[in-house]
Amino acid sequence: MGARMADSRSRIFEFLKRRGSASVAELSRGLGLTPVTIRHHLEALLAEGLVEVPSPRRKPGPGRPEMAYRLAPSADRLLPRNYGELCECLLSAMQEGSAGSVGSALAAAGTALGRSRVSGTSPSRETRLRAAQGFLESRGYFPSWDRKGAGSVLVLSNCPYLEVVQHVPAVCRFDLAILEAVLGGSVHLESSIAQHDACCRLRMTDAGAL
Repeated sequence: MGARMADSRSRIFEFLKRRGSASVAELSRGLGLTPVTIRHHLEALLAEGLVEVPSPRRKPGPGRPEMAYRLAPSADRLLPRNYGELCECLLSAMQEGSAGSVGSALAAAGTALGRSRVSGTSPSRETRLRAAQGFLESRGYFPSWDRKGAGSVLVLSNCPYLEVVQHVPAVCRFDLAILEAVLGGSVHLESSIAQHDACCRLRMTDAGAL
């Protein structure tokens, strides 16, 4: 597979993971690729079982329904993962004897990693937000903000530790601790990909609220 084709496929994966589903027209507009190119990639992904058979979806206004595509469960294995850093931080925390259980070890490791990403003794809210956004983007969480209603909710469309967290749910404490350390406030997990929700939703409170 050529580099350009691989890059286009990765962008389609990320777009579908962020959006949940999308039509050829939406993919074309969002990625700046022609509908012909999008259809070519989707047909290949369908043949490999990485995209589900499209289903009709009614669009606003008159006209025929459009066909919406979504990733198949088998595509998860090709999305970003970050096991190395998780294991390194966890082992370091356990080696130092700072945790008496897996859960507390994960929290300690996440806190240490989060603090290392915030520079200065009293970083501003903007600095903390940039640090959190950059951290999550660079590690494949596909983050976005949902500011509808009261407060702000951080939405993570991908879990870099999916296979591990499905067996050890306490791994979620690692992410929560990272964000609490970076944002300087409490973070409450409202939904979780590990529990088969479409995304992880984390509500910011206290100093982390926006």
